[in-house]
Amino acid sequence: MRKCTILTMLLCIVMIGSAVPVLAATTEVNVTKYASDEIMVLNETTVAYRWMETNLAVQGDGAAEYFHQGPVFEGDPWDPAETLNIKSKGIVKGTDVRDLCDLVGGMSPGDEIGIIASDGFSKRFGYENVYDPKSLQGPMVLCWYNEGTYVPDYDVGMQLVFFADDYTFGNWDMHECMAPEYRYNYSGVSPSSNGLSVRDVSDIAIYSNETAETAWSLELSGAIDETMSKAAFEKGVACHDDFSYTDSEGMTWTGVPLWYLLARVDDTDAHGSGSFNDALAGEGYDVIITACDGYSKTFSSVDLARNDSYIVACYLNGSDLPELTDSGKPLAPLKLVGSGLSSGQMIGNIAEIVLDVGAAPAKADLTLIGNGTKTYSLDEVRAMPSYAAGGGFKKSTGVVVGPFNYTGVNITHLADIVGGIAPSNSMKITASDGYSMTYTYEQAMGDIATYEGTNGPMTMVIAYAEDGNPILSDGGGPLRIAFVGSDSPITDGHFWCKYINKIEILGGVSDWNLTLTGAIRDISDRSTIESCVGCHRTSWTDGSSQEWSGIPLWLLVGVVDDSMNETAKHYFNDTVADTGYNVTVAAGDGYCKTFNSTIVTRNDELILANELNGTALPQECSPLKLVGPNLTKSEMVSGVAEMRIPELMVRGDANHDGELTTADAVLAMRMAVGSVKTDLVADMNRDGEVTPVDVLMILQTVYLQSS
Repeated sequence: MRKCTILTMLLCIVMIGSAVPVLAATTEVNVTKYASDEIMVLNETTVAYRWMETNLAVQGDGAAEYFHQGPVFEGDPWDPAETLNIKSKGIVKGTDVRDLCDLVGGMSPGDEIGIIASDGFSKRFGYENVYDPKSLQGPMVLCWYNEGTYVPDYDVGMQLVFFADDYTFGNWDMHECMAPEYRYNYSGVSPSSNGLSVRDVSDIAIYSNETAETAWSLELSGAIDETMSKAAFEKGVACHDDFSYTDSEGMTWTGVPLWYLLARVDDTDAHGSGSFNDALAGEGYDVIITACDGYSKTFSSVDLARNDSYIVACYLNGSDLPELTDSGKPLAPLKLVGSGLSSGQMIGNIAEIVLDVGAAPAKADLTLIGNGTKTYSLDEVRAMPSYAAGGGFKKSTGVVVGPFNYTGVNITHLADIVGGIAPSNSMKITASDGYSMTYTYEQAMGDIATYEGTNGPMTMVIAYAEDGNPILSDGGGPLRIAFVGSDSPITDGHFWCKYINKIEILGGVSDWNLTLTGAIRDISDRSTIESCVGCHRTSWTDGSSQEWSGIPLWLLVGVVDDSMNETAKHYFNDTVADTGYNVTVAAGDGYCKTFNSTIVTRNDELILANELNGTALPQECSPLKLVGPNLTKSEMVSGVAEMRIPELMVRGDANHDGELTTADAVLAMRMAVGSVKTDLVADMNRDGEVTPVDVLMILQTVYLQSS
């Protein structure tokens, strides 16, 4: 009787409800600053609208309505009186484009900015329009809110709107405020300020006058040599959690530990957590740091080895170092700082770091392993039959790199040298920094997803040249993976492995997904998780001397602990964690264990492992296993398929798909009658159990959402 009653109520309410339409809009923007060649990236970031609202000044009071003007076909097309074809942009709020530009270093007089929509439409504007707008124009505002709704429900957002002083940015205002090249003319003839109101904005590009020289580089010299660009250095800072030092005057210097830089050139193992040569450092060698004017200081590797207190800083209080100190001495681009250094040792204006070690012995640039092992130098790889075509990739931030024309060696040619690759095989690509990615046979044959309207067929190559030039270290060279084709396809960046030095033909590999659910929902496939592990690899050796490698659990929690999508690294919300929540790690068969956020927060010893002793996990615990030195045997969940944070999930989302629908009510009903295991995310009234009352509350919420 109880089941029938619940089912009757369910069916009655479902008949009233209707599905909520899915609206298309952008919810985050990529901000990129380019050098004068409009190719070299000087700095970039991605921010979501919620982050903008919380961290930057909000434009718009939620009451004022703003207008632009469409083309005028009667009388004066400029219509100075602003009486014809006025277009409402709504009661909007948003973020000043200037504030977004400042996130990546800002603009200088003479620079231009591009506002780019997700469909590729774009408009350029001058420095004055962004940083010194006339009152007739007002600030350029990227709007994410309109009349009570945020994106994506604000379905033309994020949208560029000009906040003119009289609330209307008309055609004559455009004439008075903008150079001719920045105006918009409907059909190429009729002026229309409304044409400047770019909708569905996905990217903001600063086209600066800075040159490659302005964007400085650091010379590293040791067993090998490297010229480290500003962009590469800043990426290293972002990837290593912003090591900082606060001096006696309260000034905060941010950069990377000096020993990280030594690890890049102390031997031929240039990148990764295991690249620092401890044995060599223990023997003792001199490290000479030299400024642009020739001034230098010498340190011992014994003192520097894995010592995080020696920091090479590129930021002061969050901004690039100033060119000069208060006393007029050269300071930028880099300065050595730290609590254990004397003022004389804190050398600024750094240009070069030299390690007094011998040159590295010659070694193979590429090793092939299959039915035998073959090694080849870079010159020998370049002498193999070449394949050239176009291709590009999309970063996790949404930024598209390329397409460029790549020259390299077809992956099947290399596989054939060691016995070939069959449908029953997979291919493991390993980089010199320890990063690795395993490709299925289909992926190695070019069967991967494409973006930006491009498509296959594609060819996977080991590339050594980009647009006819050797691929340098900053570009992932000298050897890197590229997926190319006649249509110059755009593919996912995590497939484009860098610094390649080994290719192995292995047995078959199965694809799988890991579902992450919290404030948002994310489904990561095998390749994505392998890519994350490659960037954040952590290992633990158990009591049987078995080495488990993977990614710290807290980094995956950071993907879904709020609705913000940060760039370059997983953003972990410490504020939310401090309020307290639980993290449930669940296997595919339903077995799960729950850990409080006080245990998970920034704990590198809770590891979601995907490898055991350097290879994929055995079948009994595949594809992922939770491991760590402080876990009991029962807490080491095998076959992990899901991680969820119940307190942050959509309340009532019983099937964990990130939205509330009648399907959740059906599942909650089954929990209420005891036919499936109770999940307290369906506990709408938070009384500690799932009952018919919760089912009705879910249905009521679904109905209200769809009304």
